[in-house]
Amino acid sequence: MNQEQFKAFWPQLKAPLKAKWGKIEDADLLEIEGNLDRFTAVLAKRYGTTQSADVNTWVNRRYSHWSGNYTSKYADPVKVA
Repeated sequence: MNQEQFKAFWPQLKAPLKAKWGKIEDADLLEIEGNLDRFTAVLAKRYGTTQSADVNTWVNRRYSHWSGNYTSKYADPVKVA
């Protein structure tokens, strides 16, 4: 997902983002406001050094679900019982 796509899908990303990264606060969402670089910076602020690959995989997984371009590369991890 590129910056333009991230901004376009920002309204749909906020709830899953907070579910995935629980330390993200409402003030952080206002700061991010659809900016992918700010998203990465906020994660680094809340969690320390964040792997950009983890961020990219997460946003690409969300985008692939919403856009219909779903591929196994971005499949949600299978939970083991």
